[in-house]
Amino acid sequence: MTPTARAFVAAALLTLSASGAAADQNDPRLDTLFRQLGKVDTLFEAQRAEQRIWRIWHKHDDDKVTAAMATGQAALSEQNRKAALSSFDRAVKLAPNFAEAWNARATVNYLLGNYERSLADIRRVLALEPRHFGALSGRGLCLIALEKPRQALDAFEQSLKVHPFQPGTRQRAEQLRKLLDENAI
Repeated sequence: MTPTARAFVAAALLTLSASGAAADQNDPRLDTLFRQLGKVDTLFEAQRAEQRIWRIWHKHDDDKVTAAMATGQAALSEQNRKAALSSFDRAVKLAPNFAEAWNARATVNYLLGNYERSLADIRRVLALEPRHFGALSGRGLCLIALEKPRQALDAFEQSLKVHPFQPGTRQRAEQLRKLLDENAI
């Protein structure tokens, strides 16, 4: 592991363990944050709520899981997708009920072009956390890659119902709507 990756892993471990409280997709604070996200009026307010949600989603009370996630993120930041996949596989095996481990692995599978595997991981994420706007949007990206635009649009729209202030997701949904409307003529 390079010095940069080691520093990233160390920083991630400190960040993830700094709160002291265990958290994941079952954290009761999420209900309040999702209510706030649904009521905000500005992108800035949405981003604040989103950041807090992501921080909670990324936490796990098992140090081995936290280390596997941090190592995977470091590998991903260095474009080492094979190592990232291996780390996220380990996190999934260590904590099969930790939605963010599945989501991280879904992301790497998407980047590797393993769209069906990514979709399988996303199904698990959404079984654990149906409000996971990142997984919903990721499902849309996979479905675009698999040339299923109507299903992709549905996934993007579901994501926007949870988190209406996702500029990239909104733009993709609008593009798909336009494409589907043009093809309906």
